[in-house]
Amino acid sequence: MNYVLRFLNFAAVAFVMFGLVTSCGDSDDSQLLSTEDFVGASIDGIEAEGKIGRGGCYEFIFPISINFADGSTAELADYSSLRIVLKTWKENNPDSENRPTLSFPVEVMSEDGSVISVASKDELKELRRECRRAHFDNPRRVRNFFRTACFDVVFPVTLEFPNGSTLDAATPGALKTAIRAWRQSVARPVEDHPRVVFPITVGYEDGTQVEAANKEALKELKDQCADGA
Repeated sequence: MNYVLRFLNFAAVAFVMFGLVTSCGDSDDSQLLSTEDFVGASIDGIEAEGKIGRGGCYEFIFPISINFADGSTAELADYSSLRIVLKTWKENNPDSENRPTLSFPVEVMSEDGSVISVASKDELKELRRECRRAHFDNPRRVRNFFRTACFDVVFPVTLEFPNGSTLDAATPGALKTAIRAWRQSVARPVEDHPRVVFPITVGYEDGTQVEAANKEALKELKDQCADGA
């Protein structure tokens, strides 16, 4: 009888331990999904503010900076580092559902090669409205609105200003500095923006690069992104 009781007690303990292990495993899986969901939703939200990325009208000129809910900030060199930083922050703040926001100013490139310095959230909303007016009837853009960017601009690039002067920008940082200095020197609202001089090269996430000979070729590459390229 004592043997039977001991066996039952052992079985009960084993069952409880198994349940705890299973519960922990489920919790880890759930947390992993929550983290991945947070990363995806954060990128979608940042892009959606200005219709940036795949399916939108603009591309980020990295690096960009973001602000987290706990007051911390991060500067990101590209989409890969953005995902890593978002994942790390969420793992360190598992109970927070507050997504990060863009830090301004931020620079974006339009489909015709214009480089635009965006100084505030209101200006970013205006870009979104312009994109919507121009492309809302394009089913590829609407269908793929919440997908991440397809390519990045490969440096160096040459920038042409509205007055005809040019500047060779070896890095994104050099381009940002030039754009911000130019913007501070001109009256608002800005009627015309500096543009990259074609041809330019864009790089894809798989490491391949493609040259765009003119703004029509750049727009076609953008449309291919919307098709899932």
